[in-house]
Amino acid sequence: MSADLPKALAQAALNDTERRVVEGIVLSLRRELGDDLLAVWLYGSRARGEADPDETDDDRRSDVDLMAIVDPSTGWSTAGGQSVPLTFAAAEAEGDSPVYYSVQVYDADRLRDRRRIRSFFFQEVDHDKLVLAGGRLDGKEYL
Repeated sequence: MSADLPKALAQAALNDTERRVVEGIVLSLRRELGDDLLAVWLYGSRARGEADPDETDDDRRSDVDLMAIVDPSTGWSTAGGQSVPLTFAAAEAEGDSPVYYSVQVYDADRLRDRRRIRSFFFQEVDHDKLVLAGGRLDGKEYL
């Protein structure tokens, strides 16, 4: 995995606890998937720096949006829910609520398909993302 996780997390609008939770999620995904984990991205307001990392009001606190891109052979997907236990464990280990963390899992084929149709959601993710593991996956094989 080529990304420098601490450097990438330093750019994000996250407090110390959230950084540790995200780091735990990324490390768990790496352990679980190995070379089949192609990338992990932080996207949304936390990646853009628009969220207030010190917000404590449950109704105003911004969630932490992550996307994992995996090799299609893994069978992992958001619908499969394989990332949920990893997310819960990482948040609870740091004393934070897992409800603030979202990990969307897409395989590389789905990424290509969504980019091919110029999905608004994926255009926004590609525009804002901070690479936490792997790469940007901008090469021809992912377009």
